[in-house]
Amino acid sequence: MGSIRNEQGAMLVTAIILLFFVSLFLFSIVSWHDSMYRSFDSLETYYENETMKIMKRDE
Repeated sequence: MGSIRNEQGAMLVTAIILLFFVSLFLFSIVSWHDSMYRSFDSLETYYENETMKIMKRDE
């Protein structure tokens, strides 16, 4: 129980720093995934439009 009652507050500072880095890491992962998803979504839209153009041209 001595480490829980740390008078200097080192555990609190360590916990806050750890929370900051974990949050930054998770934000980076989510941001990267969102960016990648938007890229694939725009490619899908482009190829759907091109396919529709080709299909209409062949009629």
